[in-house]
Amino acid sequence: MTGAEIKRMGTGTDPKRSEEIARSGIDERWYEANYAQMVRIKGRLAATFVKFWSSSLHIEKYGWENNESAKSMRKPILYLCWHGSQLVPLSCYRNRGIYVLTSLSRDGDIQTQSMACLGFKTVRGSSSRGGSRALLEMIRSMKSGHDAAIVVDGPKGPYHVAKPGAVLLAQRTGASVIPVGADYARCIKLNNWDRFEIPLPFSRVVVVTGSPFTISPELSLEDGARLIEGKISECDRLAAQKVSR
Repeated sequence: MTGAEIKRMGTGTDPKRSEEIARSGIDERWYEANYAQMVRIKGRLAATFVKFWSSSLHIEKYGWENNESAKSMRKPILYLCWHGSQLVPLSCYRNRGIYVLTSLSRDGDIQTQSMACLGFKTVRGSSSRGGSRALLEMIRSMKSGHDAAIVVDGPKGPYHVAKPGAVLLAQRTGASVIPVGADYARCIKLNNWDRFEIPLPFSRVVVVTGSPFTISPELSLEDGARLIEGKISECDRLAAQKVSR
């Protein structure tokens, strides 16, 4: 259904109108006055903030050649990082058409818009809602030759505990998996479950891109998750060592 059709249907509590909304398959929030417009504005503002903020950082990249090494393998690439550390990698890997997951919530609507402005493609869903459908769509996209990225402990933790979705995605697609870690000279960590990291403007940041690896289909989901955790943690440790020098 197009935006014009939504606008013609309008909003309200009319039973017939509510039935039309239900049949359309579109969440009712999109029928709220000015909702779509506000999503576009907030999403673009968020993307603009990321661009200007990241341009102030002094980013040092280590292992960046691993991206080209993975490309030469002629397999889809699956980039992995922690939920709380995603801000700098998002900046480093923008404008590459990489597929990322965004939730089906209102916040996810805004994030989908901002990701598009940053040059990412999106699949809607999360482990708490629409996860199976989203995973299948990600698998199809990667088997078609596209790269993807996942924050492995999202959307709600536990902190630095990888979920099985990343393991399944890597196994089903045969992807070259690249772990990404980061550390900062000056950083704010929010007081939430993922301890979300925001490097201060003009601060020094180290991003470490690990060597590509694959996850065997024979490996259990639990062992695959522990493997992922170890790979990302190793990148984090290397980044912290570089920052402290």
